[in-house]
Amino acid sequence: MGRERLHYIPTLDEVEIDKRLERLLVHGSIDDRDLESRVARLAERFRTYACCAPHGLWVPGLALTHEMRGIAELYLPLNEIRRACDRLFSLSLRCSPFLPASVLHTATSWLDALHRLQPLVREANPARLMHRLMADGDFRHRFLFSLFLPRRYGGSFERYPAQSVFLRGWLAVYRPKGSVRCLDAACGSGEGCYELAMLLRDTGSPPESFEVHGATVEPLELFAAAHGWFPHDPGRQTAYRHRIGRLFRDGTAERVMLYREDLTEGNLSAGEAYDVIICNGLLGGPLLNEREKLVGTIGRLCARLKPGGIMLAANRFHGGWQRATPTDALGKILAENGLTLRACGEGIAGVKQQR
Repeated sequence: MGRERLHYIPTLDEVEIDKRLERLLVHGSIDDRDLESRVARLAERFRTYACCAPHGLWVPGLALTHEMRGIAELYLPLNEIRRACDRLFSLSLRCSPFLPASVLHTATSWLDALHRLQPLVREANPARLMHRLMADGDFRHRFLFSLFLPRRYGGSFERYPAQSVFLRGWLAVYRPKGSVRCLDAACGSGEGCYELAMLLRDTGSPPESFEVHGATVEPLELFAAAHGWFPHDPGRQTAYRHRIGRLFRDGTAERVMLYREDLTEGNLSAGEAYDVIICNGLLGGPLLNEREKLVGTIGRLCARLKPGGIMLAANRFHGGWQRATPTDALGKILAENGLTLRACGEGIAGVKQQR
């Protein structure tokens, strides 16, 4: 498996979606001796844990304590479950997932992971869960999407309304030569890409006059964004497709392209040039907070911005991430890359100086 550059033009056609799924996911049951041995080891671990846990076994809705987490880690270490799941990923996906985004790789214990995987997973025994995942392809697909697009991510439309209002006003004044080219960097499940396309269309730009690109490193996020496909959350899928349906009916969705890219790597000048770059929910957060990587990533994004173009970033980070990387610190990095800061009502914005 590798980091090949996947790319999709969005579609809601079920036949085409099935064809693309065949190129992303392995269907049917999985038979692998190495994975079987890992699962057998997990079964032994769980038997010991079940005998030694004084509080009883996990059930949905259980209020976790530090003692429960500690005992689970002692007898049923999450790292061992992760290694078995990583082996399953390698056999289930035709391209590498972005592991740091997985529920299993961000949880602090198996019990915490179980809470985050609700309501899909009801089985406390990881060995039994793994056996079901190996045997049932449809359940495995729902599990994979629940790992990398969990409900707690809170993906939704209109998350940053003040930013949208500001951008609408800015686009009314900005008049580039040729088409307006936009990038939603770290686009996640794609809501921002479609919102950009809606905004451009609703401000009077015909579809042929603009392009909207979305980039994410996670292939399952990318697939969900391109097809409104959330097999683990049917309610979200229905609402999502209803929201973007009009873009497909009038051809606007054809101006959207979604692709896989790690924005933290590569040459500063690599990539296409854009009039608008939006990077919400990434800079300074749990997945990108190391100073060197943060500075490098912002530099790469600014290098892709056309002179006179604008970059915007907002977030809703909690848990101290905003204190670790406050807006003023991000503004300083933008300024160091030749951007003039603008008051935007939400988050931060900078316009690239004309040459």
